[in-house]
Amino acid sequence: MFNLKKEKYIRRSPGKNIAFYISLALCISAVAGAAWNTYGSVEEYSASDEAEQPSKAESSVLEAAKEVSGEDYPEKADESSALEKEESKAQSSDEKPSEKPSQESGRTYKPISKGDIIKTYSPEKPVYSETMKDWRTHNGIDISGAEGASVHAVESGIVSEIKQDPLLGNIICIKSSDHELSYCGMTNVSVVEEGVHVMAGETIGYIGTIPSEQNDEPHLHLEAFAGGEHIDPASLF
Repeated sequence: MFNLKKEKYIRRSPGKNIAFYISLALCISAVAGAAWNTYGSVEEYSASDEAEQPSKAESSVLEAAKEVSGEDYPEKADESSALEKEESKAQSSDEKPSEKPSQESGRTYKPISKGDIIKTYSPEKPVYSETMKDWRTHNGIDISGAEGASVHAVESGIVSEIKQDPLLGNIICIKSSDHELSYCGMTNVSVVEEGVHVMAGETIGYIGTIPSEQNDEPHLHLEAFAGGEHIDPASLF
């Protein structure tokens, strides 16, 4: 007789096999999803970190600026803030009033705006006088102007004296810090008084007549002094 060993076969039903594979697939999907989310988070963090870091070129420029100026600059320049600062500087410079030269700072004016010098300063060489019919020195200058034309102060100063001279007519004397000027041949009508301060360019009176030069065309006779000595008035304007 033969001893036969019976082989036992364990058979699984098809339904159980399908459920097993479905569970396995779900587990694999869950693991893959978690891995993908983790990878995405790492990539996003790396990108943001790179964006916050300056480029190599920017870093080099910032380091050079620090060495030159000795100041600490922010690693990332704020362009909009820099633009606002520049605009603010431009506005402040535009709002700043421009400085104009003061009439007290040595500025001078012609006594007759459109007048010409018709007789020059000649303290040593005599010149011929049409009125006096002789030769004599000329200690001032004659500036042409119509009778009644306005006469302006050459320099700012104090009206030191208003007087009448038989040869030079009515005279207004104005003393500045460096000179004293005599405006001769003025009319009797004066717009200034002794002791008042006048500005350079201010009207002080009007052209009248000069007894010793009345045969010449209407003009202003102007004399200037420095340290008590005559000087050429034309050198002042």
